[in-house]
Amino acid sequence: MSIVSHLYHGELSDWCETRLTGSAEAARHLAAQVRDCEITRPEGQVDRHHWSQAGRAFALRLAALIQPAPPYSALLGLAGAGLVSRSWADEQATRYPTHARLPEHRRERALDMRPTPGGWVDLKVARDAGATVGMVFAPAEQGHRRFSRPGLPDELVLSELFERIRHYFAEHATLGRLGRPGAERGLARLCWILAAFQYAYRNDSIEHPLFRVFRDDVPSVEELHRSADDEAIADPLALTHRLSTSGALEQIRSLASDPPIGTPWGINCPVIFDHWDDHTFVLDGPDGATLLEIAAVVSADVTRRGRRRIWKMLAGAWLDTADTFRIRTLAVYFARHGVLVTWPVASLTELLLEGRDPQEARNEFVGLATCLRDKDRARRAAWREGRDQ
Repeated sequence: MSIVSHLYHGELSDWCETRLTGSAEAARHLAAQVRDCEITRPEGQVDRHHWSQAGRAFALRLAALIQPAPPYSALLGLAGAGLVSRSWADEQATRYPTHARLPEHRRERALDMRPTPGGWVDLKVARDAGATVGMVFAPAEQGHRRFSRPGLPDELVLSELFERIRHYFAEHATLGRLGRPGAERGLARLCWILAAFQYAYRNDSIEHPLFRVFRDDVPSVEELHRSADDEAIADPLALTHRLSTSGALEQIRSLASDPPIGTPWGINCPVIFDHWDDHTFVLDGPDGATLLEIAAVVSADVTRRGRRRIWKMLAGAWLDTADTFRIRTLAVYFARHGVLVTWPVASLTELLLEGRDPQEARNEFVGLATCLRDKDRARRAAWREGRDQ
């Protein structure tokens, strides 16, 4: 389980419910920010995969505005699905600007190397040392169905696909600036495909509509491209348009201290504790960073789900115990409403704790999260040992 999963049920969720007594008030505050906003919705009926798929595709487009990093979960998703080897995925990662200059002895596990504002986090070293950063695992280990093709023949076509993706992004996805309508349509198509590969990182890929093209034989690049048709990409394309017209893109840029066009704004998918989240970013700022969460939901309700969103945001700041990312502000962008909500960490903490000591609460939270992480690690080790016998 990831730290996010623990926030949804179990001891950590119970702790938040009991200790963060101002959560309902904070959730009401979030909901009030979007209550009367027009909502960007997909046209017509969509299947159950669409909502999360569109959210992932939009987040990938935003990621390309912030940092030219590999699509980590997409590459790991393909490996977890059994379509490529982990070495193939690591080699693909080295072809992205953030990872292109990795030393030779790091390149063979490039996906374990993650940029931070002050250098790199080596997930393997952190994992082996038992540090609070790292300990990443592939969900495929948990029994998801995988494709099984001797010789991994899909690697060749997927290499061609990723080469085309990198070339198109380099030409049309300038850091910090949206492209012309035609270019954005092409980027939306590629982000849709990458979002499907991301799905395979945490889920059974065989159930995803895009993976149908892999069932019978090795598909062509053109077949993969056609899987992201105009009807499918219309919704994430509309979310990108809303990002611009709402003024939220400039607001997000200001959180990163208005960097020049072509300059990175921060870090995609920061590894803070036990897992990373594909919908979060750290935006660099002169007086501290902002942890940005993306919510592509239709309603910002005040139920348990709304409170969990807030817990997740605070957890990102609290679990950065070494202050690697210098998180001082928390933000959530409601993509279907075009609304960015920001909160200083100290202010949100004060609201949630309602007068309780913040350092004491943080120490309790980090201690419990660390204990649960170690239990998860022991269970996975036992599972692997049983599998290998």
